[in-house]
Amino acid sequence: MTEHRDVTSNRFQFYTYRVGRSQLDRIFSIATEGFTSDRVRFETERSGTRLTRATLEELVSAVAASSLPGDPNVWENLSFRAYGNDNHISIEISDLGFRASISGPDATWVHGQTARLKAIVEPVAGEARPWEIRQRRAGKIGLFTGILTALSTVIVVRAAEEPPGTVETVTGATAVGSFLAALVFLIGTAGKGKKKTHLSATEELVETKWWQDLSTADKIALGSLGVAALAAIAAYLSAYAAV
Repeated sequence: MTEHRDVTSNRFQFYTYRVGRSQLDRIFSIATEGFTSDRVRFETERSGTRLTRATLEELVSAVAASSLPGDPNVWENLSFRAYGNDNHISIEISDLGFRASISGPDATWVHGQTARLKAIVEPVAGEARPWEIRQRRAGKIGLFTGILTALSTVIVVRAAEEPPGTVETVTGATAVGSFLAALVFLIGTAGKGKKKTHLSATEELVETKWWQDLSTADKIALGSLGVAALAAIAAYLSAYAAV
């Protein structure tokens, strides 16, 4: 008589992440629990060659000793497989994101391992796709640029017609300051290394400044914003001097 066993499966994926050696050690310390060494595999592909070892340390050493081209400290992908007793864990780390799959007959084990692994990755990862992040950020920067350009244009036109009042000048300057503060807060706090895929199997990742993760398009948009802001501030200063 055939024995039927129910299998529980969990999956999670992050499209952006920032994972260094300490996170990897914690992740794989959990992922290898309960599996014998002959049922665990670490893999990476470099220049069309796939390297496979039983531990991450062995894989790192193999890459360092390899004659394959490229910096051994720069990794573009890393795969992990562990299986046994109907339990299975797989982890794929690449430019497509961080993907994990956990399955087994014991639902408690599956949900528990999923929660533990996700808890390590979640603080340094994001669920939004990189192109969605860039699109939203560029749109917001463009919106602020348009608002500041419109404000500066209105002030210049009004100043040409008649001297503005003190209250109007202070209100306008406050508006510009508020928009600039909101923009800096928006871009700065939206960083945290979650804009791209960063993987290092050999060292810790140094936290970068938010502007270092900006794309060329973002930098151009931000530069346009700066020009618009300077024009607005110059208009307000000129109007204030005329009061």
